[in-house]
Amino acid sequence: MPKQVDHDQRRTEIATAAWQLIAEHGVDAATMRAISDSMGMANGALKHYFPNKNAIIRTAFTRIFDNTNARISARLGDATGLDGLRIFCQEVMPAEEVTKLEARVVLPFWQRALADADLESVYRGAMDVWRKQIRKFLRAGRAAGTIRTPVSDKVIVEQLLAILNGVQTLALLTPETTTPRLQRQMIDVFLNGLTENPAG
Repeated sequence: MPKQVDHDQRRTEIATAAWQLIAEHGVDAATMRAISDSMGMANGALKHYFPNKNAIIRTAFTRIFDNTNARISARLGDATGLDGLRIFCQEVMPAEEVTKLEARVVLPFWQRALADADLESVYRGAMDVWRKQIRKFLRAGRAAGTIRTPVSDKVIVEQLLAILNGVQTLALLTPETTTPRLQRQMIDVFLNGLTENPAG
């Protein structure tokens, strides 16, 4: 009797193999053939799951996004407000080995998303999820009195996303300057600024 294939599991395995190839050797190295070879699959069998390279890159990015959110959720526990926001930032910025590897997939994803409406939509959706999560932390922090800045939440959300997205580029291309220590200092300075109220 033929062995039953768990197609969802196989898609996950392919996505994992793809993002590891991209992270270790660059997006150009992650060809359909290279991915299928790394898994011991026929190239034609791979196309049954993903019709082209952009489809694989989309799934690889989504997997990384889901993994990041799972790490955030696992670390949060009861933390919310400013503490929750700090944990969120720590799991996104490329200060650890796993987040550095993930950033190496995110950067080429951005480049392709500029010319592909489907990938752009995936990125927009991911940022909308993070916007909602950051706003939730900010509301909790204001309610607890730990966030006192008069700057609007809308501005803070965009500032923080700009820092987190930007630091991924800097940490990969200028790692000798944008070190993990400096990344953490940047986040600490930004978050500490949220506790201040000049009028208070």
